[in-house]
Amino acid sequence: MRNEFWQRSRQSLTLRIVVFFTALLALVLSAAFALVSAANLRISRDTVAHELDTGEKVFRRLLEQNASKLTQGAGVLASDFGLREAIGTGDTATLLSALRNHGNRIGAQIAMVSGLDNRLLADTLHPDRSGQVYPFAPLLAEAGQRGSASGIEVIDGRLYQILVVPVRAPITLAWITMGFEVDDPTAADLQALAGLQVSFLVQQRAGWQIYASTLGPAQRAALQTQLSALRAAGQLTLAQEIYATRRIQLGNSVKGPVYALLARSLDEAMAPFYALQGTLIILAGIALLVCLLVGIRLARRITGPLRALALVAQRIRAGDYRQDFAIHDGSEIGQLAGSLAHMQQAIAEREAEISKLAFQDSLTGLPNRLRFNQRLDEAILRAERAQGQLSVLLIDLDRFQQINDMLGHPYGDRVLAEVGRRLAACARAEDTVARLSGDEFALLLPGMSTSAVLQNIGRIKRVFDQRFDLDGRPLDVRASIGVVGYPEHGDNAIELMRCADMAMYRAKRSGSGHALYDTGMRTFREEHLSLLGDLQQAVDNNELILYYQPKVAINGAGGDEAEALVRWIHPRKGFIPPGEFIPFAEQTGYIKELTRWVLARAIKQAGQWLREGRPVKVSVNLSTRDLLDPGLPATVASLIDLASLPPDYLCLEITESGFMDEPAKALDVLHKLRTLGLSLAIDDYGTGYSSLAYIRRLPITELKIDRAFVLELAHSQGDAQIVRSTIELGHRLGLKVVAEGVEDQPVVAVLAEMGCDRIQGYVFGKPMPAEAFDQWRNARLQLQ
Repeated sequence: MRNEFWQRSRQSLTLRIVVFFTALLALVLSAAFALVSAANLRISRDTVAHELDTGEKVFRRLLEQNASKLTQGAGVLASDFGLREAIGTGDTATLLSALRNHGNRIGAQIAMVSGLDNRLLADTLHPDRSGQVYPFAPLLAEAGQRGSASGIEVIDGRLYQILVVPVRAPITLAWITMGFEVDDPTAADLQALAGLQVSFLVQQRAGWQIYASTLGPAQRAALQTQLSALRAAGQLTLAQEIYATRRIQLGNSVKGPVYALLARSLDEAMAPFYALQGTLIILAGIALLVCLLVGIRLARRITGPLRALALVAQRIRAGDYRQDFAIHDGSEIGQLAGSLAHMQQAIAEREAEISKLAFQDSLTGLPNRLRFNQRLDEAILRAERAQGQLSVLLIDLDRFQQINDMLGHPYGDRVLAEVGRRLAACARAEDTVARLSGDEFALLLPGMSTSAVLQNIGRIKRVFDQRFDLDGRPLDVRASIGVVGYPEHGDNAIELMRCADMAMYRAKRSGSGHALYDTGMRTFREEHLSLLGDLQQAVDNNELILYYQPKVAINGAGGDEAEALVRWIHPRKGFIPPGEFIPFAEQTGYIKELTRWVLARAIKQAGQWLREGRPVKVSVNLSTRDLLDPGLPATVASLIDLASLPPDYLCLEITESGFMDEPAKALDVLHKLRTLGLSLAIDDYGTGYSSLAYIRRLPITELKIDRAFVLELAHSQGDAQIVRSTIELGHRLGLKVVAEGVEDQPVVAVLAEMGCDRIQGYVFGKPMPAEAFDQWRNARLQLQ
């Protein structure tokens, strides 16, 4: 319920209006808040930076005052007569007493006297170091040049500010060194005067070391971990508190550079800013609350009529188109109410039409795929309850794409409509005929087994026996039919349609017109999926073999000719018919590589026969994809040059459909091939839609009559007329005519009488390897 409430709230116009104006005010307040906050933040940060600048100046001034204090005290000590006398006599005890007394008077923690030989005469911190080398030679050298020198040094793990001055009488007799310890109290004194946290650091070879600091233990520990990344100025987070920092170098001690780190707490500096922010947030909240209350009242007055219209629209959405509009207003809302009334009427009129179109194919008037699947599901449910059966026929038109390409889509649509009409006319009342897509139809036959379907399938095939008349143009249309049945082939619509699809493609490949599904088709399809990889390996490893079938001249004139046909002996599956792997190669695009292999082998063999003195003109088949390859002519030219084969010993065969997809590109490739001097032949002539008038435009030299017209030539008057007219017209066009698929001598005699130039078929020889072809030629030569 809560989710439903929020869903409705998000869709409420009232809420949107309120949210819009409230959000607009919130945006303005946020922008103002951001600007004010940014200005205050900038001012606060500038203030902190100014405090650090001021603190640095104060800090340096305090260090200078300490150095001045040391200078004055050391100067008084250097002018003491007793000290100079003790230096002259080398009285260490007197020197130590004088140094301690004077150091106590000025608050110095260390005092030293060193001779001109840079060795200690007395040291209050280590009295036993008399005679040792003075430890701060750089300071002593600086004092020698400038008269005095000051610096900060680490002595016994502590930090000292020291000063070196000479003892003169009047020449320099020795050097006095005095120093104050820089410890936490010293840092606290500096903090009190500068108003900043102060830490003294030394960057030693072993790492950073903190010698004095006003920070607490936790903050000091946090600082110790971040010293390696310390910059001259920036920010540090110490114990969850942010500080703005300034690092000042005080000098270079023997242990390493000495720094003072000045830090100002940003939390303290920003406290007034945060208080101002809180005040601004409270004021903004009050303003938003007032805006929200006013916006709710105003939005309700605006959206009241709209809510009434929304309720009417919801009822229209639910299918109630008899709503009465009680809003009579001349404003935009009244206009909206009038438009909604017209829309209600229009929707009511269109819904019936939409309902019809959703389940009906607009071209044929048949049920569409959605409606067919619904009826198939219903029929399966009824058959399951009654333990009955049903059959499904999937019908796909053969070469329908060529009809669209050659005649245009309007003619193709007329063919589809006529096919739908004829199928519906031969169906029973309880059957369902549907157009699934494109050129694909389906027939649902409730209560009929697949055996009964096969017995009566001639009734369906006769639909396509009668030619289709398109404006006086007769057209032959054929179809491939896949047959499946419930329950033997599947128990649901998806499975049945998948099986029907496989059966239909089996019928299309075999040319049988129809096929009943069997489980071997699934295995066949799965095996086809692995064929591409195996075929690639076969080409790479030369597992393919070329067979040659003779093309015999009837009158004995002319040289030997043969057609090269590829064969595949699979290492595991054995012999694979060309009808299985060549169509698959065409579908996957690998046909180009296969054609290259066949061309290379056939041309090489033809060149070998030529060198042996027994030349053979070899024919090689090209696919549709090959004709669209602009690089094919160059490839062929390279291969015949490599084999030293004259081009008139090579013939390339193409099918009628091969140049129908993209005739301009295919024609360009054919002209280039013909320019090389090759022969070009039309294979399977008579099975496509081309005519001799169209073929006349092609640069071909040979026609091969399809075996369908030759098999019954000796007994069929119709076939004889077709073949005779084809031979005569071919000769008139200057073409050589070859009949393929010839299997007996009576047909040879008829073809010889008709003037056919060459014959190819089992009557003279099956396809055979090159060695067997040589033996066949020798045997034939002996017979002659």
